[in-house]
This record gives sequence, structure tokens and C-alpha cells, in this order.
Amino acid sequence: MVTSKPKNWKVYCKATFKSLCAILEDWDTNDEDVVRITTRIYYEGVFSCGLGDSGLISKNALNDPPNRTDDHCFSPQFVGRYIMDNAHIYLTDYNKFEEIFVKSCTKIKVTKKENKQLSQFTINKRGQPYQVKVPTDKKYEKLGIELYKRPDGKTRWNTSQPTQDKVNYLQELLEYEKNFIV
Repeated sequence: MVTSKPKNWKVYCKATFKSLCAILEDWDTNDEDVVRITTRIYYEGVFSCGLGDSGLISKNALNDPPNRTDDHCFSPQFVGRYIMDNAHIYLTDYNKFEEIFVKSCTKIKVTKKENKQLSQFTINKRGQPYQVKVPTDKKYEKLGIELYKRPDGKTRWNTSQPTQDKVNYLQELLEYEKNFIV
């Protein structure tokens, strides 16, 4: 049996940081193409690094293993936009960047249907302003998603129990998000 070595998430984090620093001089929220490629760079780093298992799973995903997928609690593209708009904080201090990168990797296991529903709380279409219909910290509640959690040290989802645990949302990101709520 071949065991794969875990990804070194720090490689992805540092490459993402360097990429965003390199494109910073072109950042223009009025240019849809610049916004799209820049935020996709951030998304790709977060999505590909393999970090972020919160140990949380929705009740529906717990009962439907073939339809499980990961939901990034913080929309990585939106976090990328936040970072670029606050480059004076996150692109001048690698440690600060690493902190928000790690946080934005946080994932909850949900069903594919729930993931699709969660994604519909934002509008990110060409020719339209970015819009948030439901604040990040209220999305699961809005859909009535019940969360379960694996006990620490356990790897199997079938050991999960109902929980009141929530993701620790970034207050500064929630404040920034208010600019886009419709």
C-alpha cells in the first residue's frame, strides 16, 4: 500500500503571497478581469493546499457519504478581494497573511446540494457588482444546516456527535462584507 505524503501547505501559502504581491500594482476593483484573476489566484492556493479540516460535518452529509464535499466557510475568492483591498496589512506582513490564509482554508463537510445552496448566497457574475445575500456567519443557520463534530483524535465521520460548535469567523472580514450585503 502506497501512503501519500501530506501536502506542505506552507508552500502554497508562500506562493500565493508572492503572487498577490506581484500583481498588487495592477489591482483595480473596477476591472472585472483583474479582480477575477487575482481572486482566483488566492482561491487556487487555498483550495489546493489541503489544509482546513474543521472536524465539522452537516447532518445530511453524515447520512449521505457518496454526496459529501467540502465547503470553505469563508469564500476564498472573497477573502482574496479583502486581502487585496487591505494589502497594506496582509501583503506587507507575511505572518498576517499566513494567519488569514490558514483561517480561510477552514472547511465543513456538507452534501453537494448544500454546497450549491451555500454558494448561491453570493452573486459573483461578470457585469454585476459583487453581492452578498446572507452574511458568512449566518449561511448555515439560514439553510437550517445542523452540524456534527468528530471527537478530537478520531478520523471517521461515523463517530460524529451533534454539536453547538461554530466556526470562529473573522470579525474584520465580516465588517468588510457589510459593504457588499444586499
